[in-house]
Amino acid sequence: MCALLPRLGKSFYGPGMASLSIRLAAPVLAFAALGACDADRSRFPSLAIRPAERAYGTGTPVTPAASLPLASELTAGTDLAARVTLLRDTARAAHGRFLGQTGAAARVIDAARGAAPGTAAWSRAAIALAGLSSARGEGMVALADLDRLLIAATEKAATGPDDDLQLVDPAHRDAAALLAEEDRTIAALSSALGG
Repeated sequence: MCALLPRLGKSFYGPGMASLSIRLAAPVLAFAALGACDADRSRFPSLAIRPAERAYGTGTPVTPAASLPLASELTAGTDLAARVTLLRDTARAAHGRFLGQTGAAARVIDAARGAAPGTAAWSRAAIALAGLSSARGEGMVALADLDRLLIAATEKAATGPDDDLQLVDPAHRDAAALLAEEDRTIAALSSALGG
């Protein structure tokens, strides 16, 4: 009978045999994979809260200082001079908060000078640097709103009086200068950290 099979064009090896071997191998592999679930758990670290993690949760919460309204909260009907003044004041207040955080961040970064990435000192310094970058954000929002006002004032000045441009441009330059100073500070501290 075996001699008849080759003449009939049937083979023992082909798609049917491959399907059969997959169906037989799958349960064996699944059983072997389940054996890995019974590994010795003492080799792995605990996921319980560590003492250092508890220390982060014991600080007193910071109460936010009263801040100026966000520029995006201003309505389009607000007087342009009032909007520009508010945005300039917002940028200055944000810069003041940035400067208030700079000293502490610089001390943490100086303490981490020469520390290898991933060490506790380096991590604290990287977090302090990220905090400065975050503090820079509020000033960026004010500058972005001043950008929009400057574009509108420039377009208006192209076809008519430039009163709005003379009002917006100095405030825009002031806010841009404050943010450029913050950029230089962040770049210097990042360089000191080695990043």
